[in-house]
Amino acid sequence: MLAVLCLALWTGAAGIGMPAAAQTSETPTNLEVLQSLSVGCLAETVPDSMRTLRLDAPEQMAYLRTALVGRWQDTGREIYVAADSATTPLPTLDYAIETVDVTYERGGRRTVERTVTLALHYTLTTADGRLLRDARCRDAHTDTVRRDRLAALESAAHPETQADPPPGGWLRRYAQPAVVAAATVVTVFLFFSLRSDRVDN
Repeated sequence: MLAVLCLALWTGAAGIGMPAAAQTSETPTNLEVLQSLSVGCLAETVPDSMRTLRLDAPEQMAYLRTALVGRWQDTGREIYVAADSATTPLPTLDYAIETVDVTYERGGRRTVERTVTLALHYTLTTADGRLLRDARCRDAHTDTVRRDRLAALESAAHPETQADPPPGGWLRRYAQPAVVAAATVVTVFLFFSLRSDRVDN
C-alpha cells in the first residue's frame, strides 16, 4: 500500500504543469509576428496602379522594411528605398513606428498568453507630391506559447522583441514542491519500515 502511495505521489509531482499538447515548434518568433503585423498594416494601402514605389522607412527595426519590400516584390512591384531614388519623382510611402509591445501573461499549465502589438503612422503621396493618405494603424497578435520556449521566441539583437515572463502560479510555486516533499517523506518512511521488518524477521 505504501509503495502504491509513493508511486502516486511521484507521478502527481511529475504531472503538475505538463505542457499543452497543442503547442508546436512552428510558433512564429516575436520578430516574425512584428513583420506579419507590419505587412498586414501597410501592404494593402498601396493601390494596385502604383507598380513603382519609393519606401521611406526608419532605420529602427529594419526587418519590417525587409518584410514589406519582399511582399510588394512578390506582387511584381518595383521598390526603391529613399536614398536610392531621392531625385526621382515617385509615389512614396513613408512610415514611422509609434508603438511596439510584447507582453506575456500567465496561461494554462506551463503556457503563456503572448500578445505582440504594433502601431504605425504612415503617409502615401503621389509622384507629384499630392497626399493620398495620412493615417495610423494598430494591430495585435495574441496566442498561447510554451513557457520554456520564450527565450527562443525572442531576439537578443532586438530588445523590442523581449519581455519579462509572468510569475509562476501558486500551483507551480507551492503545490508541486509540497507534493515532492511528501513523496520524499513517504519514500524514507517506506525504506525504514521495510528495513525494520527485515530485522524483526
